[in-house]
Amino acid sequence: MRITGTRVIAVVLLGLLAAGEARAQETLLSKMMRSRSKYMRFAVVDGRVWLKWTQLIQMGSSSSSGSVKESLRTRRQNGRLHLNYERTAKDESLKVSVSGDGDVVSISRAPRGQSAIVPVEYRQNPREKITFSIGDGDRKQTFSADGLWQLLIIRQKECEEHLLPLLKMLRPDWKIAETAAGIEVKLLHGASEEIAKRRARWAALVEQLGDQRFAKREAADRALRADGSTAIGYLRQLDFDRLDAEQRFRIRRILESVAAEDKDDSAEEVAERLTGDPAVWLALLARPEPESRKTAARQLNLLLGGPIDVDPAADPDSQKQQREQLRARILQP
Repeated sequence: MRITGTRVIAVVLLGLLAAGEARAQETLLSKMMRSRSKYMRFAVVDGRVWLKWTQLIQMGSSSSSGSVKESLRTRRQNGRLHLNYERTAKDESLKVSVSGDGDVVSISRAPRGQSAIVPVEYRQNPREKITFSIGDGDRKQTFSADGLWQLLIIRQKECEEHLLPLLKMLRPDWKIAETAAGIEVKLLHGASEEIAKRRARWAALVEQLGDQRFAKREAADRALRADGSTAIGYLRQLDFDRLDAEQRFRIRRILESVAAEDKDDSAEEVAERLTGDPAVWLALLARPEPESRKTAARQLNLLLGGPIDVDPAADPDSQKQQREQLRARILQP
């Protein structure tokens, strides 16, 4: 299957432009994160923005240059790191707040005075859907998703225009747009016999984790670890209630070892995890590339157990109407 490179090129250019802007307009927050990167950094883990730290650094700083004022404070509380950042300029104000285990995150951008800047807000709390809002009053739009990667695929245009610049402020070297593009490409390539073969192999290895022979259990454990991030996405989807005590113990230990590395989600791992998400495939069903739409239609046929009544080759208006009918079917309680 041929996958167009237009989307990849677009996000790479977006990343380069954003990186250039970040260097030109480096903030107090980005300077601190760069200088203290050995001790704290933002990462996307399990589709959530996290502030990870190896040392609880308590500090306060402020600066003022012309109409721009900034303040940054980190403090320790009950063994946790709390971060608050504010930046005000003539035309806008920015706020970042991080608390909890580094996974309670709020980022907002608001206009000041008669500015035409569009208000944007990102909110994230554990065990809740993340929310992303654009605009205010009657024109306010709020989107929600289980994780950041779903949001970036389902609301691609809005996220690229309004959310990614805010995330770049937290960590200028972040490759979120590129990773999102990689996830999409791997989803479209992976919806084939290859992914079915990999999943069958992992299912056999998980079964082997419960073998009576210790050597067999150890061999399966090593094989799953050797497959790296691609296997992790599969393991996170397992129903632990259907596993025995030995299988649960070993899988948790594998997942914990990956979590301890504090690495950003990889495109391979996320694609594996999102393969069974109908809402993601519904978004891909609206992509401009015909081959992408055909692949999404085939995958939705499999996930929903039958024809989806959407013709990926129909005229745009008909496709849109068909997708809306399908959306109601997918999102029904």
